[in-house]
Amino acid sequence: MKNKLFGENSPYLLQHASNPVNWYPWGEEAFSLAKEKDLPVFLSIGYSTCHWCHVMEKESFEDEEVATILNKSFISIKVDREQRPDLDSIYMAVCQMMTKRGGWPLTVILTPDKIPFFAGTYFPKTSTKGSVGLCEFLPKVKEVWDKNRKDILVSCDSIFKSLKEVANPNIPDSFVEKEDLKEIFESIKDFYDEKYGGFGEAPKFPSPQNLIFLSKFYKLFKQKDSLRMVEQTLTMMRLGGIFDHVGFGFHRYSTDVKWLVPHFEKMLYDQAMIMEALVESHGLSKKELFKNTVEEIYLYVKEVLKSEEGGFFSAEDADSEGEEGAFYTWELEEIQSILTKDEAAFFQHLFSLESDGNFNEEVTNKRNGKNIIYLKDELETFSSIFSIDHQSILEESNRIKKKIKLVRDKRVRPSLDDKVLTDWNSLMISSLSKASVVFRREDYLALAIESFEFIKKKMVQKDYSLLHCYRNDDASIEGLVDDYAFFTKACVDLYEATLDVSVLALGRKVCDKMIELFWDNEKGSFYATPESSMDVIVRQKNLLDGAIPSGNSVALFGLAKVGGYCNDPVVLSNARKLSLQLGEMAKKFPINLAQFLANHLALLCESVQIVIINPHKDLSFDNEVVNYLRDFNHDNKLVYYIASDHDLESYKQIFKGSDDFLPKVSDKFEVYICKGYSCNLPVSSLNEVREILE
Repeated sequence: MKNKLFGENSPYLLQHASNPVNWYPWGEEAFSLAKEKDLPVFLSIGYSTCHWCHVMEKESFEDEEVATILNKSFISIKVDREQRPDLDSIYMAVCQMMTKRGGWPLTVILTPDKIPFFAGTYFPKTSTKGSVGLCEFLPKVKEVWDKNRKDILVSCDSIFKSLKEVANPNIPDSFVEKEDLKEIFESIKDFYDEKYGGFGEAPKFPSPQNLIFLSKFYKLFKQKDSLRMVEQTLTMMRLGGIFDHVGFGFHRYSTDVKWLVPHFEKMLYDQAMIMEALVESHGLSKKELFKNTVEEIYLYVKEVLKSEEGGFFSAEDADSEGEEGAFYTWELEEIQSILTKDEAAFFQHLFSLESDGNFNEEVTNKRNGKNIIYLKDELETFSSIFSIDHQSILEESNRIKKKIKLVRDKRVRPSLDDKVLTDWNSLMISSLSKASVVFRREDYLALAIESFEFIKKKMVQKDYSLLHCYRNDDASIEGLVDDYAFFTKACVDLYEATLDVSVLALGRKVCDKMIELFWDNEKGSFYATPESSMDVIVRQKNLLDGAIPSGNSVALFGLAKVGGYCNDPVVLSNARKLSLQLGEMAKKFPINLAQFLANHLALLCESVQIVIINPHKDLSFDNEVVNYLRDFNHDNKLVYYIASDHDLESYKQIFKGSDDFLPKVSDKFEVYICKGYSCNLPVSSLNEVREILE
């Protein structure tokens, strides 16, 4: 049995291609049929690694009784939220307006004109205490559709009006000044969990954009609490079960406040954003644990998520063999059968393994004999217990974990969502690029370049417009603002790691295209979709950060950097307009705009231009002056690397303002430190450079 999803290219849609429900992909065919048959549309939105999406499929969408109701009374549409985040964002906003909550699977009932009149999330097949079942409420929806259509249409008008207001809110301009940041910090601190780190109650999400802002805030004000919050959160996450201690990488979120029991799916964007937070924090704390964790994320991404073509896959599922976390959890007897008696005793004590399991199940609140591998404390604290030094504990732990991994790798692995997304890949390119500079790692940089070249080849079109999704040699779906904003940032971060002007030139072109397609000239911010997008009911602006930062927050980085590098007053003016538009919301809801605040700091400090003349020399990590300049901690630093007349000409081609400050190529190594594109006399030694900058 196959439905209309069988020919799709999304792993999530293909999971449902054999359901008895007569699913359609989002498109004109489904809505035309709904109009022809005068039926409401049952819209279900999810993603391939979503645990509760799997539950709802098994309970309901594989069930003949539910399928009969849907096939008779509705036109049913499935959407992969990762392929179409624009649709997901619109209908999730409706769900949150109507129910005050959200999540996936997202369930929405629409008119044939795509206007919603009912929304919710997960529904069981039959009603339970506190939850209405599909078999009960779907017939009632159809009855109201047939008998009380006017009431539905009135409701639709009201919902649509509210949606348009939410989609493009009327916000007064307000610029976040430096003195506002201390009050903003106190507001973010109110959400902080002083005991376990992180923000809010369970379920607890990593929220790395909060940590990135707090790291930058510390650099600005030397506020010790901000650095303490970052270090505690990253440490507790790294020790907890949210981190995969055997195969590395971070799970999606923790179901408890202690970071112990994760929701086991692994997302590319979490690896990328947490890596960036670790890199930012290590620059301040120099904590070895953070450096090692960056290495472990790199190893996981390279082993599991990297495609042969160079791009990064999207995610790994939480479930395997029909059970969430089955791949990652252990009975104590299993561990003891793999290891020697001494190894097992050491490992059991180190990672708190227990015969009846070391965590309570979410549903029953009882132990089930399963153990999550986690640490209660940093390894240094175990030195006195084991009477050996920290390094020996680390080496022995790593050796034993490799033995366990060999056994785990023989288990049925969770399914891999092997689509490649431009925006998520861009986040990984950025983080690897930054990590390569901080840790002097050519292998990190090589992995970033591979993904960049893949995106450039497969997703960047001749006019510098972008495609969003790639799978099975098929690039598709018109790029959204997140794709443009994140890829512009990736170009800038990769440029600052390689100082290859061609990378910056591509970032300039993509940034220009982003402004052309998405910029709102009236208010000064970006729409999520281009004006040409005809299948969305509203042109929405996503202003708040979610699981990933908003396109507008990240676009600010691109505008400020590209405008600065190209000395382009128009792009720099757009950066300020965008900051003005987001400023009022950032003052009121800073926990939801931390990425904006982190990027806004560039507008609060004077731009410093650094021109390096290094004739006939390719960039490497062996020049102490160049390394110092790339490491120099300044939120509005611009570095130009000129090794030839060709480099000089390439920089001049991307300038919109004056390029007179760029010196001619000499025959010796020189560094020019400039402010306002006006330069000091050249210097060449590390001491001279330090004296000027510090």
